[in-house]
Amino acid sequence: MTLEQSIDLAELQADMAFDAYLAAFDEDAHPETLDGLETEALIARSRYDDLRSQGLGH
Repeated sequence: MTLEQSIDLAELQADMAFDAYLAAFDEDAHPETLDGLETEALIARSRYDDLRSQGLGH
């Protein structure tokens, strides 16, 4: 997998994680569920940001 493909995949995963968080928030999910989904979204976004910064450095 190329770096560009890895970046695209990380972006997709970050978007999906954030969408899952928003959907759970809209459904009044349990606070622990929201916390877990928020953490997953933040981790996915961080991974995307890290890969993107690597890509800009090349």
